[in-house]
Amino acid sequence: MNEKKVHELLKLYFEGATTLEEERELQRYFAGNRIDASLEAYRPMFAFFDEERVVKPPPVRKMRSITAKLSVITGIAASIAILLWIGLPQAEPVDDFVYFVNGTRVYDETAAIAIAENKLQMLSASMQTARNSMAAFEKLHESTQTFAKISNAFRIFEEVKEESGLKN
Repeated sequence: MNEKKVHELLKLYFEGATTLEEERELQRYFAGNRIDASLEAYRPMFAFFDEERVVKPPPVRKMRSITAKLSVITGIAASIAILLWIGLPQAEPVDDFVYFVNGTRVYDETAAIAIAENKLQMLSASMQTARNSMAAFEKLHESTQTFAKISNAFRIFEEVKEESGLKN
């Protein structure tokens, strides 16, 4: 194959427009001994493609034996899990609702609910007291900031007064 034809095929090859036969021609050319010096840089690439073609996947027989072994192991594990599950003692049925007040079990549902509501009301009252305290704290903080601004203004007034030489 002449140099011009190889250049044309390489251009088509890198554009992804070659046929399988044209790619085989390129591979045969670069596998040969008479490669033009200007095309020598492409030889390793096509040699790599030839090496890749020679690499063979592992035999299917080995894959089947691995799959068979995994199936056996999975089956054994599932069987053990089922035997353990069947052999475990079953828990006693539990009441849907169990009520405890201060660590003591309460059997009367109405009494338990009344105690819980009372606790929730006490919690709500405590939270309202906390909100009121926070509001008072915020007002105190605002007052402190206002006092600081007034103090700063008074200090500046005194400095200006001293600089200007004014007296009371």
